[in-house]
Amino acid sequence: MNIKPDSIARNYWLALSALFGVTVSVVSMTDPPWSLIMVAAFIVFAVLQAIRYRQLGREIQGKLATANPGVGAVAAVFGGAAVLIHGTPVAFWAGPVLGLVTFVGIYLFLRRYGRFHEGAASN
Repeated sequence: MNIKPDSIARNYWLALSALFGVTVSVVSMTDPPWSLIMVAAFIVFAVLQAIRYRQLGREIQGKLATANPGVGAVAAVFGGAAVLIHGTPVAFWAGPVLGLVTFVGIYLFLRRYGRFHEGAASN
């Protein structure tokens, strides 16, 4: 079974984007401690994903598989929107919609601008 490097990168970005979308949705709809637990779970998942796809290691030290500071800005916009709608009457339906928009937006951004270290992941 020969997997193309492009599909490996796509799977990596897809999983990270999906969980980030779920995290934004949960943060917008729930009160602590559940929102904090979800943020912590996302961080643990992101680290485990990076280890699984060999995006962390000595050979790529200082060059994490990210999409430059732009992904932080895009993620901050979605995270800020989740905080703004938290506790409002529309949070119950707007949270899942925001999570879906976050998933699609982050995924498309990462597919276009994301850096994935293929040599490290194909071993």
